[in-house]
Amino acid sequence: MARAYARSFAGLCEGGIPTLTAGLPPGGRLLDVGCGTGALVQAARDAGCEAVAVELDLEMAALAGERLGTEVTVASLPDLPFADDGFDTVVASFVLNHVEDPRAGARELVRLAAPGGSVRATIWTSAPTVQGALFREVMEASEAVEPVYPRLDESLDFERSLDGLGQLFAAAGASVTDSRMVDWVWRVSPEDFWAGVTGGVGGVGVAWAAQTPDVQDRMRVELDRLAEPLMDHGEMVFPATAAYVEARVPRS
Repeated sequence: MARAYARSFAGLCEGGIPTLTAGLPPGGRLLDVGCGTGALVQAARDAGCEAVAVELDLEMAALAGERLGTEVTVASLPDLPFADDGFDTVVASFVLNHVEDPRAGARELVRLAAPGGSVRATIWTSAPTVQGALFREVMEASEAVEPVYPRLDESLDFERSLDGLGQLFAAAGASVTDSRMVDWVWRVSPEDFWAGVTGGVGGVGVAWAAQTPDVQDRMRVELDRLAEPLMDHGEMVFPATAAYVEARVPRS
């Protein structure tokens, strides 16, 4: 799944990296929690930071380690093997969407940031996405069955919105200093997009795995047909929007 993600939806998530790494303190220490392919860590190092990578998935950690040429710590929120106050900047790029306890995860991110340091995070909101709408059309045209998607218990979940993300950090004791929606464009070939689907990435991977082989074959045919209006020079073009919050950790 790690290599399928790297080929497909990693490109979508990487659209948030310029925002997450903008204006980093020169020479500062950065922790990227849920580093994925390591692209953000590489960008932070290119900007002159000492950047440390953490990743839950063993295969993804190995893939990021190959890219970065350094070891990636294998660990997950909310229990990370680092001392309090150790980083000038702590980053979670599309991570709090996926953890089992988002509030505990936010508290752990704040714990690791030095006094006066910052925590930066992006999430996908509950608003529909263009790629999600396309895949929904693919499923309907293919007469695919609706799968059972994994969901957090309501007692643990949070509002998947800009305000909801900010509230996570406010409740963890940090002061929100920047809160906005960030837009970019994701370009991906149909083959690479489909590699993510068949590789089991995200909700689309769950949906594909729930189908019979005949339906799976129809889904690929329908993807090629329905994606035609989005094509530009052999790539599908998707506008992307995510919630971004930066929160400052108190000095006292």
